[in-house]
Amino acid sequence: MNRKTYQLRVTREGRWWIIDVPEIDYRTQARRLSEVEYMGRDLIATMEDVAADSFDVTMQIEKPADVAAQLEDAARLDREAQEATARAARDRRAAARRLREVYELSAIDTAAVLGVTRARVYQLLDDTEKASA
Repeated sequence: MNRKTYQLRVTREGRWWIIDVPEIDYRTQARRLSEVEYMGRDLIATMEDVAADSFDVTMQIEKPADVAAQLEDAARLDREAQEATARAARDRRAAARRLREVYELSAIDTAAVLGVTRARVYQLLDDTEKASA
C-alpha cells in the first residue's frame, strides 16, 4: 500500500516559519524550524482526519531572495575556483614535463626550479602520462 506524501512549503515571515500544505490548501506556523514537521503533520492529520504517522511529508524551505542570490554567487565562485585549480594543475604538469624534456633537467634540478620535492616531480610527470592516456 502506498503512503500519501504531502509537501510542506516553508517560508520565513517575521519571527515565524509559515508552513503551507498545497495538497490540502491550509497553512500553519512554527516558531522554530525544528518544529515544522510536527506542526505540518498535526495540521494534515487534523484536516484529513488521519493519524499523524499514516503519511509521509517532504519539506521545501524557501530561502530569502538575498540569501539565494548569495548562495548562487558562492556556487559560481566554487565552479570558477575548481576550473582555475584544474588549469593550474595542467600548467604545473606541463612545466615539469618541459623542464625534464626540453631543458633535460634531472628530477632533483626540476624539483628545485619548481620548489617542490623530487617525489612531487615524479607525481607530476606520472599525472601527465595518465592525463594523456
